[in-house]
Order: sequence, then C-alpha cells, then structure tokens
Amino acid sequence: MKSLVMLLSCLTLGASAFETPKKYDMQLFDLPFLIGQWKVINPSPETIPDDFLSISLSLESNYLFDIRIERKDRTIDSWQGEYKADRQNIILGINSETPQHYTYDVNANQLYLNGVAFQKVQPQYLSGFWKSTEVKGQDVVSSLVSNIDLTLYPNFYFSIQSYNAKGRHKYRDGIYYIEDNFIYFVYNDGEQSSQYIIDSNRLVLSSSETDMHITFQRSRLK
Repeated sequence: MKSLVMLLSCLTLGASAFETPKKYDMQLFDLPFLIGQWKVINPSPETIPDDFLSISLSLESNYLFDIRIERKDRTIDSWQGEYKADRQNIILGINSETPQHYTYDVNANQLYLNGVAFQKVQPQYLSGFWKSTEVKGQDVVSSLVSNIDLTLYPNFYFSIQSYNAKGRHKYRDGIYYIEDNFIYFVYNDGEQSSQYIIDSNRLVLSSSETDMHITFQRSRLK
C-alpha cells in the first residue's frame, strides 16, 4: 500500500494545464468498466503507517483522471491529468514528469491497481428496487410494454423485468456503469444507454435517440 501512495503522490510533479477533451461515445470506448469513481479506505489508520485515510480515483472516457488523497490530518491532496490504458496496464499522468505505470484488473465493482483493491462508488440513492409508474415514448409503446421492474444492486449488477398488457414478461440481467448523468446497461447480447435523474424515491430514465421516458418509484422487494 505504501508504494502505491508514494507513486500516486509523484503525479503532482510536472503537472501542466491542458484542454479538456470531449468524452467518448461509450459504445465505442474499449474499456468501459474502468470508467467511474473508485475508492480505497485505510482499514486501520491507527496501526498502518501509510499517511492516508482514503484515496479516491476518478477515470473518465476522455482519458482524464482525478485523484484525491485524504491524509490522516484531514488535509486533501488532489491533482488531475491524462491517462492511457490497454487491457492489462494503465499509465497515470502521461504528460507529467513521472508517469506512473500500473498493472490492473477490473470487474463491475472492483479495480485492482498493483494488487490494491479500489471499490466503485455508486451515486447516492441509486441502488434499490424500482417499479415503473409511467412508461412513455414511441419505442416502448410500440413494444406493448406497460410496466417495468428494475433492480439496481450496489455491486453494479442489475435485473429488469418488463410486462405487456397481456401479462407476458421478459427478464434480462447484466452489469451497469455510470458516467455523468448517463447509465449504461450491458446485457449478454447488447447494450443500452439512458440519461437518468435520481432523488431519494424517484428515478427517471430517458433517451432522445430511442424516444423513451420511464418514471420509477422506489419500492420494496416482495
């Protein structure tokens, strides 16, 4: 752990201003599971000598990263830069004086950098069981969908069950990930994206590309 903190701290050297590049169409981005907010917490700050309480790492589809280290005295060190990655390696701070090379492994909810496990952070209120209260849009109406049950798990897996007016239903499950106000659902046979708005008890999914607007109310699993 100490070596990771020291490496990340080196990224402050040689930082320079740069223009923010445009974010990618996520269906064209090769490494979507990297995208998100990641965090590792010091499990025992009283006994572990490394000077941090937590490390937060944000990775975006425009190849920008942001790191925040909360020290034991509650001060915050933070910096930003550019990264590049393939399916095994990631380099943070590619334009800094000391770019940092890591091997990594990633799944729906964990990112391992040189063996250190970061947990993916979920937006507030998002996880839970959601039942549709309004289903609108030409695409969903033409498919005769009348009700939808959506379960978003804290580990970034989901299940969705849709019903038509005749009582027939279709079930799908998979992995979801978030960037900005977009949520991406990955199935075995495809992917779907939606804009979302969330508060404590209401979730709205919409898409101008597919003419869809679905309002959900938080519910309880039976």
